[in-house]
Amino acid sequence: MTLFPAVESDLPQLVDLVNRCHAEDGPNIRVELEEFRQELNSSLTRMSRDVRVHRNGSDSGSVTGVVWTIHLPSSESPQRCDIEGYVDPTMRGRGLGRQLLSWGIDHARELLTSVSGHPARAIRTSRTSTNLSAEALHRELGFTEVRWFDDLERSLVDIPIPVRVPGITIEPWPSDDECVRRVKNAAFADHWGSVPTTIDGWREMVHGYAGRPDLSSVARDRTSGDVVGLLLTRRYPADVAVTGRREAWINTLGTLSSHRGRGVATALLIDALHRYRDHGLTHAMIGVDADNPSGAHRLYRSLGFSDHVRLVTSEIVLS
Repeated sequence: MTLFPAVESDLPQLVDLVNRCHAEDGPNIRVELEEFRQELNSSLTRMSRDVRVHRNGSDSGSVTGVVWTIHLPSSESPQRCDIEGYVDPTMRGRGLGRQLLSWGIDHARELLTSVSGHPARAIRTSRTSTNLSAEALHRELGFTEVRWFDDLERSLVDIPIPVRVPGITIEPWPSDDECVRRVKNAAFADHWGSVPTTIDGWREMVHGYAGRPDLSSVARDRTSGDVVGLLLTRRYPADVAVTGRREAWINTLGTLSSHRGRGVATALLIDALHRYRDHGLTHAMIGVDADNPSGAHRLYRSLGFSDHVRLVTSEIVLS
């Protein structure tokens, strides 16, 4: 089972493969070509270096499996390298998934040890909680389950009325959003697994495929004029083909520690729900760390969010 570097002409087949795997294993989403192109050609992944494919029969055959790494180096917090991989549902049970993931582990180890900085390094991968074959493979190759994340959903019906926080204004996303990146990094510095977002990574997150700054907002302290909280929205229009819903994903919701406990996140979130509904959307989605000690889970549920999909993160810690 020889693996080959991915090339541009592979992308249509890869998109089809990933979508068939999502249909088989969840989550119920649909990837588009441009979305996947940006995923494999970003500041965190280089297609020629970090992506490998398996072809059926030869180096010119159809693509039946793919694996890639997402490297997040950092000198301020533990650096990590995430692995994603998919195997054609008709080709499973032949050892291909094991070979792909093994390559990903070896490559992630090379990337993590090639960059100086924080000594703590981890290789991570995720699966839906119902994907038992992936669970067994992860365990076999040395991963340990460490964290559980819940994707929550809410219909945009019966939205709570907007709330006001004394001394805080909720404003549209600023045209110069570098200050928001710094707030995001500070707000998530105490969150498990968070790595500071780079300038390039921020541009890709906010202004690349699916980024919707027009549906995003910031919280500003009236006295200092500083941004103290943010809510970043992303949209994946292709998902409507499999969900029948027009969804907005709350990609990032955070508040500086100095302003927590005042209802800033609640104000941002309710404002976003109204903004989504006014744009003709039907549902809001958000991912939350099930073990987050900040109480985010309780906040979202109190505002009408309910369970959608559970994801399990596993890791290998490098010594």
